[in-house]
Amino acid sequence: MRLVGSTMVTVATLAAWIALLGAWSPTLDAVASFLPLFAIILVAGLLIARRRALWTLLIAAVGIAPMAVAATREATRAIPPAPAGAHELRVLTHNVWFDNATPAATGAAIAAAGADVVLLQETTRARGSLIAATTRRFPYRTRCPEGGCGLTILSRWPIRASGYFLEDARGRKFGPPLLWADIAVPGLAPVRVATVHYPWPLPARRQAEKRAAMSAALDRVDRRALIVAGDMNLTPWSSAMRAQDEALAPLARMTRATWSWPSVLPFLPIDQLYAGPAWGLVRVDRLAATGSDHLPLLITLGQR
Repeated sequence: MRLVGSTMVTVATLAAWIALLGAWSPTLDAVASFLPLFAIILVAGLLIARRRALWTLLIAAVGIAPMAVAATREATRAIPPAPAGAHELRVLTHNVWFDNATPAATGAAIAAAGADVVLLQETTRARGSLIAATTRRFPYRTRCPEGGCGLTILSRWPIRASGYFLEDARGRKFGPPLLWADIAVPGLAPVRVATVHYPWPLPARRQAEKRAAMSAALDRVDRRALIVAGDMNLTPWSSAMRAQDEALAPLARMTRATWSWPSVLPFLPIDQLYAGPAWGLVRVDRLAATGSDHLPLLITLGQR
């Protein structure tokens, strides 16, 4: 058993250091998503091999270093707070799951969450049931184009404009297909929100292209009051997530290691929300399971 423990420590250490190579290899960067799991394996291995030779402890110390750096970087990352008494906006982001067997129950949970605006992903099959269950709370929603609705936005207040591509001053469409909407929030200028869904990090090229297109598109719009959220299939420990944080500035990522997938035992924080400098964070709430394989996140923002 002590040998098993030592092996666990060694494997976890190697995996943690391989994850660091993600800064140069997008394929290996996917390994970084599992750093918390490697930490659990390392600690469990130490407990099993507690009477083993000193070299096991030395290997563990080497292995815990990249894990600690990643955790500290995320824990100390600056998130702008909302001022006291700020005008609040409650935004819910949720991947409702393509294979959701109880979309009506998911819709009821969304309606009861107290959100003002809802940004949804994977709504192709569930859209009808979701709308039926949420219409009283959210009488306004984005239109569904031909070919289906993988993304949907629900709102308590009128939607002044929406689309699956951003538009320049001349009305010409550009950028990746993300769903956006301008919401007529009482007491505020229209607020633009957008919902996105990135592919899995492997194969790496597909997601990298999506992130690059997103960043380039947002370079051409006013980011001050913009809110972008969705299932990004990125965790805070990855080099890709850190690169995106920089590329989307001055938007700030308001979600800090909020574990959201899978819903049964969430160990990957892959659902994220970014907001422009017009917003500060009040709080982030991870809500109960709804029938999806993701947990919904309710982010309360305050106008700065």
